[in-house]
Amino acid sequence: MVNIHTSHRLLFILPATIYLILVFVCAIWPALIQQELDQAVPKPFPNELADRGRELYRSYNCVTCHTQQIRADHRIHKEVDGVRVVPVLKADARFGQEIATQAEEYAHHEPPLMGTQRTGPDLMSVGARLPDAQWHYWHLYNPQSVSPGSIMPPHRFLFTTTRPPADQEFDFEKVHLIKGLGVPKGKELWATPDAKALVEYLISLTREGVVQAEEAGG
Repeated sequence: MVNIHTSHRLLFILPATIYLILVFVCAIWPALIQQELDQAVPKPFPNELADRGRELYRSYNCVTCHTQQIRADHRIHKEVDGVRVVPVLKADARFGQEIATQAEEYAHHEPPLMGTQRTGPDLMSVGARLPDAQWHYWHLYNPQSVSPGSIMPPHRFLFTTTRPPADQEFDFEKVHLIKGLGVPKGKELWATPDAKALVEYLISLTREGVVQAEEAGG
């Protein structure tokens, strides 16, 4: 009988085998599953501008205060016609979501921007709730102008009150002024290319394809 305490070969082979199994289960297998999801799901960001906006979203560390995940409450699931139905966590339902986020919604997201806490609202479907680019410009320039009581800091570095040269106006977007925005009297407000990209990314977050598929299946 081979004794692990006296067999140097077995003492090496057994831990090495366990290590390789764990590597496959914890790293390789999930990566293969993710590759299949990436191939089955189209790229989520509709254009290069939205793609660049996502990188700006990351660089501004928006994930510190905003999540992109709608959690399911598995404690109160029920069976409907033999199908297990899991409702959205009550704390997340206030964002107008009835369907928890699915794994395929994070395909092509490198990395997924799920966030860790909700100092601000969840943004998983902000483009469906707030599809108007002008609203997002107002909110970025002065959050309190459209969200009274908001503690979000203003992002005025994304704007300019100096009219861009005529040959560059296409790269900027003029912001319609509203009461309480705080633009100096007699000045115009222009969203910079970075502001345009960030807002394009935000309004691309709709969950439209996933929600429609879920509703069709139900």
